[in-house]
Amino acid sequence: MKPRAQTDRWPWRWQTEWQAHGSDGRLIKEQLAGRQPKALVMAQLRLQGMKPHRVRHRLRKTALTLRPKDITSLTRQLSTLIKTGVPLLQAFELLSRTQTPGALRLLILHLQQAIAQGSSLAEALLSSGHFSSLYISMVQAGETAGILDNCLERLADTLERNALLAGKVRSALAYPAIVLVIALLVLALIMVGVVPVFEEVFRDSGQALPWQTQIILALSRWLSAWFPGLLLLLPITYALHASGKLQNVQQGLEKLQLRIPGFQGLVRTAVMARWSQTLAALLAAGVPLAEALPAAGQACDHSVYQQLSGKWCQQVEQGTQLSEALAQHGHVPPLIVQMVHTGEETGALALLLDRTGQLMDAQLQEHIRTLSTMIEPLIIVILGLVIGCILVALYLPIFRMGQLF
Repeated sequence: MKPRAQTDRWPWRWQTEWQAHGSDGRLIKEQLAGRQPKALVMAQLRLQGMKPHRVRHRLRKTALTLRPKDITSLTRQLSTLIKTGVPLLQAFELLSRTQTPGALRLLILHLQQAIAQGSSLAEALLSSGHFSSLYISMVQAGETAGILDNCLERLADTLERNALLAGKVRSALAYPAIVLVIALLVLALIMVGVVPVFEEVFRDSGQALPWQTQIILALSRWLSAWFPGLLLLLPITYALHASGKLQNVQQGLEKLQLRIPGFQGLVRTAVMARWSQTLAALLAAGVPLAEALPAAGQACDHSVYQQLSGKWCQQVEQGTQLSEALAQHGHVPPLIVQMVHTGEETGALALLLDRTGQLMDAQLQEHIRTLSTMIEPLIIVILGLVIGCILVALYLPIFRMGQLF
């Protein structure tokens, strides 16, 4: 059974709402998922003996919008209950009673109903569509081996460590990103609000302008014409990204991340630390290596390493050792290749992968400190040079006018 990928982050979905009168004259209201053709909906209602009254499309927020920490909290609580001897179905009943109304409670009720109908926990998780392949693989392994409580506890630890790693990277990039955005806004305001004032002065003077000044004025006119559209582009881009419509663009940016000097080390260390710790947790739970590799790749949340994990899985299934498969790609640090090779030779692959993940985590913190120290003065220098070039280009004609008197 192939686990379903985690659902999209975009919380809004199109729905088709229809109203029709039944054969007894009673008004019936229903909803359909997606933007269904109105003519087709009305035709289907007529075939069912109903008289269509209204069909419309509405964009609604979905009920089940879960945060990663909600899944982690549910995993930790479920593990604790099972460890104390509470049966699985009764554990979900207890959890549903203690949860406040919301997305998490609806999810718990769905899982409780699926298990009551005879599904295993892994099958119930799969049917919900809110759990990653990593999550489902570990639960499935725990159910098969009869150690579901231990697997859930290990899974909660893995989710917390992955969230911590992601948080470290975000915190490292947040400050430079904020500084860069503010700098770009300041430059845009200068180009839109200040440069046109100088253009009027130059136009009244009637003198020929240097090529540097002509370039700045042309950029100012273009930016003034398109500035409202550029501002509108930001929410549109975010909406497309959140709805998963920019996957090709995101994959291209993730490939570019691994080519930027100074930044590629941070990304590679963060991704491989998560990959090592996730794969170690899967192997410790009893998941076979060939099945654990795709799940570990999905947990990386990076398209390049997800594709590489698929290739490594194929090579392992063909009889190649994992260390040999890793050594064939330049995006894997030599430390991981060596530790995996040692783990394969000693039979302690899961243990060494976990220790490797800890070492990579320490390296990640060092990368974050180095990057934070370097990137702030670099942005300030670049911003100063850009503003300096703009000022020189604007004041060159003024200097020339002063030389004429």
